[in-house]
Amino acid sequence: MAVAKTAQDELIWQGRLHLGDGPGIYGDATYCGLCAELPITVSRFGPNAQQLTLILATSDLETFQGYPGHEITVFAYVPDPKQRLHSVRQVLATERFQGSDRNTKEVVVDVGTGPGPFRLSVRLGADTTVNPGLYNDFVWQRLLLKATNLQFFTTLGFSA
Repeated sequence: MAVAKTAQDELIWQGRLHLGDGPGIYGDATYCGLCAELPITVSRFGPNAQQLTLILATSDLETFQGYPGHEITVFAYVPDPKQRLHSVRQVLATERFQGSDRNTKEVVVDVGTGPGPFRLSVRLGADTTVNPGLYNDFVWQRLLLKATNLQFFTTLGFSA
């Protein structure tokens, strides 16, 4: 299912990353193994905005009934107050991507009231609670930003 781009959605990344335990199933996609993680830099336009929504779009994502689903984790990288030029990774949001999500999942992320820019990463991992050899193979195709009134913008990668 394709994600329609609206005036509120900003394309961050588009490609074809194959996740799962069956390399070679998708010959046109880069095989990543059990997870993939994309770094992004988010800047704030609106002074009152604290929440943004990240949209992950996939193809062929399925889950077995009774299993938790594929894990999405959004991390923030913040300066370590104890060590200069070091950072600490903090979990900002976690969600489970199910087959019932029909290949599109929105994750709400609260970045707080700080000025930014915010260095985040979005990790998508295959559900490994299923027995090895039975993991779902799927393709991560897009990452988008959905911010109310365009109060945030983002770029792929960490920028200084």
